[in-house]
Amino acid sequence: MQQDVLSPPDLPATAEKLRRSLHCVSILMRLAVGTLFLCAAIVKTPLGISGIVAYYASLLDHSLLPAILVRTHATLILFFEYGLAIWLFSGWRLRLAWKAGGVLLVSLAVGMIFAGKYDVASANYIYVLLCAVGLLTSEFDRWQVGR
Repeated sequence: MQQDVLSPPDLPATAEKLRRSLHCVSILMRLAVGTLFLCAAIVKTPLGISGIVAYYASLLDHSLLPAILVRTHATLILFFEYGLAIWLFSGWRLRLAWKAGGVLLVSLAVGMIFAGKYDVASANYIYVLLCAVGLLTSEFDRWQVGR
């Protein structure tokens, strides 16, 4: 049985192909998670801040989460979602953007667990996984502001 082994001249070409592929994965993750945040914010915008706070309060009314925490999160979520969408699209300080996005998604998942919406919480944890992929591939992303 014969094994295919990369010869030394093939290694730089293979490494370059891998870098290009990881760049594409990073861009795809930025588009996927950025549009997730953008669309989530657009859907909430007609409600206004008071409508979002009222929705969160009704959803988490009988949960163990303190009301002040729920109101604060509900008041800020729209700004965070728009901000993270723009941040990911821009590519500025991309590693930090991925970390912030992951933390926000974890906070949303925890809220959904307390609301008893386990299907939504599990989807949020899948989005956290996408943030982790984005974080891992961000060093190969050539479309970053300030790089």
